[in-house]
Amino acid sequence: MRHVWVTGAGSGIGRAVAKRFVLAGDNVTLADIDRESLSSLQAELKTEGFDTFVSVGDITSETNIERMMSESREVFGSVNVLANCAGIYPVVPFLDATRKDWDLIMGLNLYAVCNVSQVAARDMISNRKGWIVNIASADGKSPANASCVYSASKAAVISLTRSMAADLAQYGILVNGVAPGWVATPTVFKSDRWKSGVDAIPLKRLAKPEEIADSVYFLCSEQASYITGEILNINGGVLMD
Repeated sequence: MRHVWVTGAGSGIGRAVAKRFVLAGDNVTLADIDRESLSSLQAELKTEGFDTFVSVGDITSETNIERMMSESREVFGSVNVLANCAGIYPVVPFLDATRKDWDLIMGLNLYAVCNVSQVAARDMISNRKGWIVNIASADGKSPANASCVYSASKAAVISLTRSMAADLAQYGILVNGVAPGWVATPTVFKSDRWKSGVDAIPLKRLAKPEEIADSVYFLCSEQASYITGEILNINGGVLMD
């Protein structure tokens, strides 16, 4: 039974990813800054007969990451799988982007991914095996309007994923990413931008969070044992490369 660490587990893609691993029988640490959302998910899973560990904290802080990871190890042992799902998607036009915007978005979407992965990778190196999946975005490959900082952060995640894969392959650690397009999450529904986005999707619908979760799970399975450094597009045909 593996110890799976999921950041951003409180909602959206992270919540779906956490549930996917739990239902597969893995031990899962639910990590997020929102204690209420984590408690809700933990209670939901508990009623279905599954135990999880809740880890609350700001993962842009190295001190918090070390604490959170250490606490979860006391319960489930060393980390075998990491799904970096935490992220923010603010609308910031290029001419309005400030240093505060850059620090906020890069801090969570990129810097935290790197730091959480470094801590988890030390466990995986000891085991000579592990899986890391980062959530990138179609915007990281083909930026949309008013998303310059977000798009830049996700483009950086794509590059970071490949660098991590190259560095960690020698330890038996597989590192991949998924690049979703429009996904039916609470964050997406905060504005009406998704309505025009659907028109450009060949499949004419938003992705379900569970569809992204299935792909993350696949990349952490033995069926994907020879895949590393890849970014899987999941966008209904909007971007084909």
